[in-house]
Amino acid sequence: MVKEKTRKMKPLMNQGIQIFNRSMTDWLINNKKYLFRRPAYFKDFAKISANLKKQAKIRNAYAKNEDLIVPPILILSVTNDCNLSCKGCYACGQQRDKSGELDIAEIGRIVDEAIALGVAVIMIAGGEPLLKKGILDIPEKHPDTLFVMFTNGLLLRSAIIKKLDTLKNLVPIISIEGGRETTDARRGDGMFNAVTSVMDSLDKEGRLFGASVTLTNENFDEVVMSSYLEQLESYGCGVVFLIEFVPSEGDFSLCLTDAQKQHLRKIEDSLAAKHRMLVISLPGDEEKYGGCLASGRGFLHISSTGSLEACPFAPYSDTTVSGKPLKEALGSRLLLKIRDNHHMLKESRGGCALIENKEWVKTLTEH
Repeated sequence: MVKEKTRKMKPLMNQGIQIFNRSMTDWLINNKKYLFRRPAYFKDFAKISANLKKQAKIRNAYAKNEDLIVPPILILSVTNDCNLSCKGCYACGQQRDKSGELDIAEIGRIVDEAIALGVAVIMIAGGEPLLKKGILDIPEKHPDTLFVMFTNGLLLRSAIIKKLDTLKNLVPIISIEGGRETTDARRGDGMFNAVTSVMDSLDKEGRLFGASVTLTNENFDEVVMSSYLEQLESYGCGVVFLIEFVPSEGDFSLCLTDAQKQHLRKIEDSLAAKHRMLVISLPGDEEKYGGCLASGRGFLHISSTGSLEACPFAPYSDTTVSGKPLKEALGSRLLLKIRDNHHMLKESRGGCALIENKEWVKTLTEH
């Protein structure tokens, strides 16, 4: 009975993956308006676009010939160290062990293997990823692969900004929480001025960069229901991620209300059409993809210590990539079970359906 159910679910699962792949193609290939003010990036992004198509063929071949699901996006947390201590930070809230973090050589090996398997986009996260010595050498080695780095921006000093001239496949995404008062309340006094100053420097140097805003029920109106996104665009942002708040310690008080979530779903497409910059809402309307995109359907997460996880917000794993080939780790039973039941993981109170169903996920790791 279980095998029969799994077999019936596979066509729907594959359909959702293909829809997500087409959406990613629309974001990065068919819609070039985010490069409007960055003509120096046209040539490099033409190569990245061609590579996206090539990587999709590689992933499809693995799925067809070996029944191996390779995600188009790999989220790689390279360190839990950070030079800030922001309120509500999920990375700090998870209290991961820092003693066994992957070294830069191991991270490089994992990225090499991921790209060989068909991964098209590498998202680098932390902690603060720029604290990881040698991290900028990795995108330099893979100029045709798109790297997106989430950073608080404080270490994006002139020397690194200059280095971005030869790293046009690396797009820094700077965290900000809204206006001055909201950002400083969550990230620390003076942080709004600090990050907007970095944005100004990046803009003057003609660099492609973006912003990441964690949406809570407190800043929703300020960010979504005002001219705030136009302000980010005026700073020179080429992309903005609107990431729904995920409670790190079971506190759902800052989660979006049902009304806010429904409104965001309604305006997602219009926001994307309205702005020259890309406006990407996460998790977005996962209903059209058949449920949660974690566990390899859209993305996977590797923790700073090498745990292979369905999602960066859900720290549950039954395997590691530390000292193990990524291809072997992708055969994880946990990931398979989550994919086979992705239809259960739909809208949740927070921005992660796996957190909403964490007791069920935990039972999968126990076997």
